[in-house]
Amino acid sequence: MSTVELRTDGQQERFNALMQSTYRKVYNMAFRLAGNRSDAEDLTQEAYYRAFRSFQDYEGDKPFENWIFRIVTRLFLDLLRNRRRRVQTVSYDAPLNAGNDDVVHFEVADSAPIADQILVNQTLSEDMHAVMESLTEEQRTLIILADVEGMPYKDISEIMGKPVGTIRSRLHRTHKLMRQRLEALRSIKEGKTAAPTRKFGKMGLLASS
Repeated sequence: MSTVELRTDGQQERFNALMQSTYRKVYNMAFRLAGNRSDAEDLTQEAYYRAFRSFQDYEGDKPFENWIFRIVTRLFLDLLRNRRRRVQTVSYDAPLNAGNDDVVHFEVADSAPIADQILVNQTLSEDMHAVMESLTEEQRTLIILADVEGMPYKDISEIMGKPVGTIRSRLHRTHKLMRQRLEALRSIKEGKTAAPTRKFGKMGLLASS
């Protein structure tokens, strides 16, 4: 950030104060979206860098938190789109080129739990973890923005690039799908039927009712 200059020292101090007061919330949101610490850290840093560069465009009468949330969510959606394009054109058996930033690097996830994952896991049921894992990236993003962060539909509409009516209908369908899958999992357990083993922990955000 040192290469970018704000117009006045007052703007610099104000931005620093806003960053310090919102950093943890922004990181937590990035972690819930990305599901891992590495991406969450990168998304958070890039979001504040972009906010810093365009701070003169920030409307001071609106919450800074909402503004930075929109930035980090857009960055996450861009990350997903870029990864989808790369995975479609690169074989898992292809050689890696460490000197090219455009080459896909496939890494084995660290199975050791980190503090953020432990905190999330403590507040969620195993069934809800399974349901959240079964959703698409877009569906999880909608749930995080609307149900976890409590973001207004208008803001979600701007972030996702979809009309408010589309956001409402997709959320409704996602909620219905989640209820159906949660009920199915519980029915399996209540019936004492052995359920297939699943991996949990990457993304799970809602407490079971």
